[in-house]
Amino acid sequence: MLAFKCTKKVQDFLSIKASDLSDVSSNNTLLGAWYVNQIIINRRKVLVFMNEKTLLSFIVIGVKKSKMIKDDFAEIFLHHFFNFMKSMDFPLSKMGQMMDEYQDAQFCKTDSRQALGNLNDLAFLYEHMIYDHGSLESCDLNDVILKMNDVPQKNLRHKTSRQIAYELLSDPYL
Repeated sequence: MLAFKCTKKVQDFLSIKASDLSDVSSNNTLLGAWYVNQIIINRRKVLVFMNEKTLLSFIVIGVKKSKMIKDDFAEIFLHHFFNFMKSMDFPLSKMGQMMDEYQDAQFCKTDSRQALGNLNDLAFLYEHMIYDHGSLESCDLNDVILKMNDVPQKNLRHKTSRQIAYELLSDPYL
């Protein structure tokens, strides 16, 4: 099951009440749950998705609240997630397995201050990297996302998110 651990901004964006959030349960999917935050870049809403196990991250730009409902949110995630995984050259067999695991979605509270700190750092870095590359209109967003996932991180023993994900996805026992 696809679990979104939503910040308060995302909860408000999706009109999710605290009582509507599921308890954080053990997530048995290959990559685990995804943390989600919302930031503003160039006056546009940007969703930042970060995987809790690998710290893989990607962004989705221009999602409008007026058209957003919870079911659409999962579909938007899956569309962008699949394209992200293709651009990272992950094995197709594992991509298919993950898409099968992500057929149902639930919204949860955040439960890790460390993961929230990582998510906030990533949001800050995305914003500044986009501005550094000429803003949303002129930067190559795919290139920015790939570069962000190739930054070594202390929380990952100085490996990159991409390396950790490749190790996890190439494990024959999963």
